[in-house]
Amino acid sequence: MSKIYITGGTGLVGSNIIKVAVEHYQAHVFATVHRQKPTPPLVYEVGTVDTHSRDQVLHSVRAFRPDAIVHCAVLLDLPLIYRDRKLGWQSYVEATGHLIEAANEVGAKIVLISSDWVFDGTQRLAEETTPPNPINYYGVLKVVGETLLAATADNWAVVRVAGVNGVHWARRELTMTQNAGFGNLAVAVAETLSKNMPFTVWEGAVNMQGTPTLASEIGEMIMQIIEQDRRGIFHCCATERTSRRELATATAKVFGLDAGLIRFGPPDPADPASLTGFPIPKDTSLSCGSTARQLGYRPLDLFQTLDKLRGQMETGRI
Repeated sequence: MSKIYITGGTGLVGSNIIKVAVEHYQAHVFATVHRQKPTPPLVYEVGTVDTHSRDQVLHSVRAFRPDAIVHCAVLLDLPLIYRDRKLGWQSYVEATGHLIEAANEVGAKIVLISSDWVFDGTQRLAEETTPPNPINYYGVLKVVGETLLAATADNWAVVRVAGVNGVHWARRELTMTQNAGFGNLAVAVAETLSKNMPFTVWEGAVNMQGTPTLASEIGEMIMQIIEQDRRGIFHCCATERTSRRELATATAKVFGLDAGLIRFGPPDPADPASLTGFPIPKDTSLSCGSTARQLGYRPLDLFQTLDKLRGQMETGRI
């Protein structure tokens, strides 16, 4: 049984990695919590750890002695990290450094969750070897974290994820809403149309092309990276480059909902999630060809992704 230490376990990606690790791999999981608490009942350990604190990180990792550390925790607030760049640096770079130090000390593999936003939005289907070139501070911080990991970790993997949609297993009560990226878009469309309410898909100064990915599939691919002890940069995502418009209409079709309720228009500048005024990459589509070959894994296409998402939302199971 693998012992997995996960930061950010109360987030969308983290909660899916935990569910896959526990249910499909019978892993013994310890998840750090800071502000948010997961909704019980729990089938894994939790502990309050501030990843900004080197001492807290080292203490908790030494106590658990994991086989692998998966670093999911992020400060998902672009306006905040622009206002307080020091806080952003602490949250993304210094916290990663603390976890690398801890992983090296106990001989654990460390997996850093990175993002499709390490690219500037002009590269269609960026590959694992495509040099990153971010256009906003979030992307810069992710690239610095990737570089730090490659330079200082003894056993490492960078996992770039893209357009994450899925059930939030740690906080099922949350309502998923549209944002400037692709994350949550399919869930938001499905939940809105299921109430026979119109949904306006943003078009314009937002992430217009991407690779929508099921969160539990990210968990499966990460667990394969850990089980096979793969090292390097991986793109854990689905296979299809998709527009926001295509994703919304495909969601309506797969969920059996009325596509006639879908509208298209510019983002609402009054909605903080639109990130109006911040540089947003237009096309963050990723290629996962090298990752799939290395892992011997067959990622899902768009309709497989949405079909599996519907099943998870309706049954509460992965």
